[in-house]
Amino acid sequence: MTTINEKTYPIQSSWLVKIFLYQVIGTIIMATLLYFYAVFSKELKGMSFIEMVAIVGVFQLFVFFVTLLRKINFQYEFDDKNIVLKQGVVSKSERQIFYGRIQNVNMDQDFIDKFLSLATLVIMTASDSGGVTSVNIPAKIIGRKRGAASLLDKFAIGFRSNSITVPGLSYKTALELKNFLMEQIKANPIDDAQSGL
Repeated sequence: MTTINEKTYPIQSSWLVKIFLYQVIGTIIMATLLYFYAVFSKELKGMSFIEMVAIVGVFQLFVFFVTLLRKINFQYEFDDKNIVLKQGVVSKSERQIFYGRIQNVNMDQDFIDKFLSLATLVIMTASDSGGVTSVNIPAKIIGRKRGAASLLDKFAIGFRSNSITVPGLSYKTALELKNFLMEQIKANPIDDAQSGL
């Protein structure tokens, strides 16, 4: 079996281009909103649009730098029985997930991903609290379609709660990994000792 990890199936550098594009768009929108707020309020009166772009731009550069560090410090490996994940810039975390605990594997693509031939692999697992728990919240309550990614999800990388996000894969790689995971889920069903029941 070929080793499957971040070295053999890397996050593409063009993913950082996508993040940068989102941040440029976000900077322009936030600076425009601040500018209009300044026009109608006394608190920010006298600040030019360029000054506001500079202020928001510095914040966006910080976010970009943190995202770059998270990409550099994210490691994954798919072995025979589980996924091994390591992440963290300041605080390091490691997690192992048995293939049998995976509930769903999706590929997400937005319009920039399609243009850059990228895809995000999203792996949903059983709850960490032991056993499988599920809470169904109607999509209209949370204000988005089921499965739709939020803007914050565009910057997601690594694991949190019961999801794993591997962004910036080439579309072909993401499809290969999804198919591999689907095979591993079938070949490695969860047993009672692993289920927590």
